[in-house]
Amino acid sequence: MTLPPDDLPSPTAAARRIGDWVAGLQRSDVPEPTAAVALDCIVDTLGVALAGTRETATRLAADEARESYAAGPSRLLTGGRLCAEGAAFANVAAAHALDFDDNSYAGFVHGSAVLVPTALAMVEAAGGTGGDLLTAVVAGAEAQYALAEAVGNGVYHDGWWTTALFGTVGAAAASAKALGLDGRTAADAISFALCGTGGLRACFGTGAKPLLAAQAAANGVRAARLAARGLTVPHGVVEDPRGFARLIAADRFDPTALDALGRRWRLLDPGIDTKLYPVCLSAHAAIDAVRDVMAEGELRPRDIRAIDCRVPPVVAANLTYHRPVTAGEARFSLPFAVACAMLHGTLALEHLDDAALADPVLRQAMACVSMTVDPGWNADPDRARTAPEGAEVSIETMKGELFVRFCASARGTVARPLSAAEHAAKFRTCAARAVGLDEAERFHRKLRHLEAESDLSRLFDFTHHAGRS
Repeated sequence: MTLPPDDLPSPTAAARRIGDWVAGLQRSDVPEPTAAVALDCIVDTLGVALAGTRETATRLAADEARESYAAGPSRLLTGGRLCAEGAAFANVAAAHALDFDDNSYAGFVHGSAVLVPTALAMVEAAGGTGGDLLTAVVAGAEAQYALAEAVGNGVYHDGWWTTALFGTVGAAAASAKALGLDGRTAADAISFALCGTGGLRACFGTGAKPLLAAQAAANGVRAARLAARGLTVPHGVVEDPRGFARLIAADRFDPTALDALGRRWRLLDPGIDTKLYPVCLSAHAAIDAVRDVMAEGELRPRDIRAIDCRVPPVVAANLTYHRPVTAGEARFSLPFAVACAMLHGTLALEHLDDAALADPVLRQAMACVSMTVDPGWNADPDRARTAPEGAEVSIETMKGELFVRFCASARGTVARPLSAAEHAAKFRTCAARAVGLDEAERFHRKLRHLEAESDLSRLFDFTHHAGRS
């Protein structure tokens, strides 16, 4: 980053540029392909959030929200209504509790888990429509991903958890859109959110991870509401020598990344990766490789002696639990993920309960799996670009045969997107855990026609309450 000399005028500050764009965005400005992706994000996120209502972290967040926040118009997925900040806090925890929500490589961010429940809570509080919700999600997503792209993925590799780091910016932008703030006031909200943002990857594998996402959402909502009340914040908090780029991003900041706001849509490029498996995305390529080799070679679990997965450093840095004992740890364990694929032919939510984790057959299968870190993985720019979380899997059989499969991108990623039927099946499976299959199917149809909804307060009119069997 090069700051302008003192005797030259500064360019418009990053926060003000983002704020002005957010304030000016209208639904008619959003191209239909971008709107379609945003709708997919909304549907997928609400599905996994409903599935996440039973998780311990979700219950903690909901109990804390009910005790700490005032009643209000925004729906809690676990039942009841609170003010928008309280609902965003509780519902974001549910959306990320299972680590089944989507990702984007613009910042290595779980964008939708923070944005969708936040935008829903704020638009609902404002009396907005389904179209307003979609517009707020697009505003928050593009703002968050543009800033993340401007500082690069180095912040993630440095140890920051970018979902919490940038999520509060996306939440502030989505909230500003829902409130109808002007550009200056939206920039105040984004600046305040940036001044207090943070999050450490050290929390991976624990309930702290979804609660950090929830905290980011609440902070973004609060920043927008305080700005609406008159809080003013310097807009140069990204570029300031004491600011975001220097302190958090090691002076990495390319302001030209913001030039493309409204012209290149990050929801399309680099796009959104929708998870097929409820574990860290870093494990997905290895899962697919094992599934494919076993299917093509007609291998059975008892045929396999050993599996080695050669992976890039970022995968090893994320998947740190070699012998997990909790579901949270299992979501960040390559041996667990690969063993499930070997034994069950897939990895699903039912494989992440205590009984499944304690199964001695699974524990034995995990012992057959090893992970080899390739420090030179990113030396090839093409491989670094096309396979950032890829895997080369070698399977040795009891007969001494060796099968090798390279998987650059997992099913569900932008390179290998899920079909509409697969999206729908995932939603039904997730939502049915909370409200039953019939309600899940009805809710899916309703969400697919979200922009026809004029009253979001009735969006979650379930016969059965979410979070209960």
